[in-house]
Amino acid sequence: MQKPHLQPIHQIESLLAYSASGADVNTTIVNGRVLMRGRQLLTRDEKEALAQATVRGKRIVQGF
Repeated sequence: MQKPHLQPIHQIESLLAYSASGADVNTTIVNGRVLMRGRQLLTRDEKEALAQATVRGKRIVQGF
């Protein structure tokens, strides 16, 4: 929260919704489960996920 684009902090909810981006996320917890810590995925193989996304993206583009 010490980045220039996240200052000044008046309303944290608005700041997170309108000014923060994925690059500002370090740790993600969903329903009590830590999915990412220190910008490292803990529940999926990142290389495999990117490979799958690439294949699916190509399929989508081919459909148009």
